Parts: sequence; C-alpha cells; structure tokens
Amino acid sequence: MVVDPTLLPALFRSLDRMPVIDTHKVGIMYVAPGQTDELQILCNMHGSPAYTRFLEGIGRLINLRGQVDVYAGGLDPDDDGEYAYAWWDDIGQILFHTATMMPTTDCDPQCVNKKKHIGNDYIRIVWNDSGMPYRFDTLQTQFQFVNIVIEPHSLGAIAAFSNNIHENEYFKVTIQRAPGMIDFTPIGEFKIISAENLPAFVRQLSLLADWFASIFRHTEHDTVREEVITNWRSRLQAIQRFREKMPKPDIPEPAEGIFAQEAHRDFTISF
Repeated sequence: MVVDPTLLPALFRSLDRMPVIDTHKVGIMYVAPGQTDELQILCNMHGSPAYTRFLEGIGRLINLRGQVDVYAGGLDPDDDGEYAYAWWDDIGQILFHTATMMPTTDCDPQCVNKKKHIGNDYIRIVWNDSGMPYRFDTLQTQFQFVNIVIEPHSLGAIAAFSNNIHENEYFKVTIQRAPGMIDFTPIGEFKIISAENLPAFVRQLSLLADWFASIFRHTEHDTVREEVITNWRSRLQAIQRFREKMPKPDIPEPAEGIFAQEAHRDFTISF
C-alpha cells in the first residue's frame, strides 16, 4: 500500500487523542458509626483500621503531582490532595476517588470539591461502619447507578501462632443498583468475604460494575440498542478510515498454467 505522507500527521494527532487503554474511575466513601448524612460522610478524613487496610490492598498509592503514566481521574493535586489509590494492568486503569484522602477545608465546608468527583462516578464503594443500613440515595447526585456496600460481619478463629486480630475477619458485601438495572454480579443477596480477599474481590467487582453502568447509561437505561465503542475499537476505526483514504493497489491478473506454478516456486513472493 502506498501511503501519502501528507495524511500521516492527521492520523497521528487522531490516535494521540485516543487512550491506548480503557480508563475507569470509582468513588470510595467511609461511613463512620452513627452517620447517615451526606455531608457527615464526605467530611470524614480517616476511617477504621480495617478500612485503611482495605485501601492498601485495592490499589497502589500514587503521587498525582506530575503524574503522566497513570490515569488521574480528573484529580488536581493542588485541590484534591497529592496522593490517590490506583490500579492498572496492560489493558486498563482504575483511579479511586477516595473521600478520606481528599482535603476537608474551611473554605469548602460543604465538601463541594469532593462531591464534584465522587458524585460524578457511576460506581461508589461504601465502607459502612454506621451500624445502620446505607440508603441508596444518601449521596444526592444524578449519577445513581451502583453502590458496592461493605459492612463488618464476623471475626473468625484466631490462629495460635498469630497476633493479628484481623487476620480472619469477614465482611458482608452487597450491591445496590439503579431502578431498571438487571442483576449483573455474582453477589446474589450478599457475599461474605474474608479481609484477605476483600480488596481484590471489590476491585474486580467495581471494574465489572463500571463497564455495565457505562453501557446502561449509553443505551438509555437499556431501552435502545447501540454499540459502546471502547478506546481500543476507536483506535482501530481511525486506522481503518485512514486505510480507506489510500489509493487501492494495482493487483495483477493471476497467471495460468506453468507460469502460475513458477510463481508458487518463488519464495520471495510467497513469504
């Protein structure tokens, strides 16, 4: 294929605007004992020891200042804190908007800056230590799709050789979904998960939920059939559009008889 070099800069600019991976952002909130109000929850600046260990397992702590390798999820280190938890592999990245890691300041007593990020997330992980059921609409926002609610459940037996009292701790995980959204998780009514396996389980669950919620919103609550284009497919479509603009190569007519056999014996053409 003969490529017109004058068309290459436009192709490269188009590809540069498309991420090479799929990105996700998920909110995390801590609900302290007795809390039921949105503002009380957003004002929390720390959580329980079990909540802190959960954060350490759900992703890696990254410095947002000057960050170019990891998706920052719209966070500004000057306004939203210098650090955040993120997770990534070869094909995707998740940035966790963690309310307890964002600054609570006197100049923002209503936590508008925190809600700006967490309120726009399709998925929210709620660590509920309130001792009461968490209401689906506790956080007032138009983006109410999925809450993954974690609550303490039980303490398992303590091994004789261990001094870690949380080693065999178990938690109850439930899913709250928007009206009209079908059950898409392996949770059922609830799942009891050990503290050791909780971070990885909830991370994968939040990734699945974000994909599903994005499709649910894109298809107008599952009322229209429309393909959701991933970043990978967008890049492929851009390359295909570029190829369509190229002049079609001249394909010689296939030879017949002994001349066709001669062409098959020429390995420089076949390979």
